[in-house]
Amino acid sequence: MKSCSRHWLRAVIAAASLAASAAAGAIEIACPARVTMQPAVVTDAPDGWQPQQRRTTLSVQDVVVTIGPPEQRHDLKPEITTVNGRRSYNWRFVAAENEHGVWLSCGYGNTILLSQKLSTPVSRCQAQEPVVENGYRKLVITCR
Repeated sequence: MKSCSRHWLRAVIAAASLAASAAAGAIEIACPARVTMQPAVVTDAPDGWQPQQRRTTLSVQDVVVTIGPPEQRHDLKPEITTVNGRRSYNWRFVAAENEHGVWLSCGYGNTILLSQKLSTPVSRCQAQEPVVENGYRKLVITCR
């Protein structure tokens, strides 16, 4: 891994960790608004095709909640409700799920996930549809 990539990854993890705060028994985690990635490398383009990448900065799009590390793909489907035209995503957990670990992942461009394991057991988490702030989406997840 290149030095600048490690520095970028450490900065993103630090920003996500700083964004987590405990208030009134709740854990609030704000996804980083955007990530910047190195240009993608395509290794199997057929002859005559040239890969193009239009963006290297991606805005947060969604949140994925998993039981266990995200690479195990035990994604939980949220209960979706709509209030005043804005969607809310809700997840509920039982003790056994907390034993395996609840992970939150912020999704960018259907390509990148930034993930972290919750450090304390939770019974539920909620996220609202992202709102645009300073030209980028803002997504906050609240867990109790």
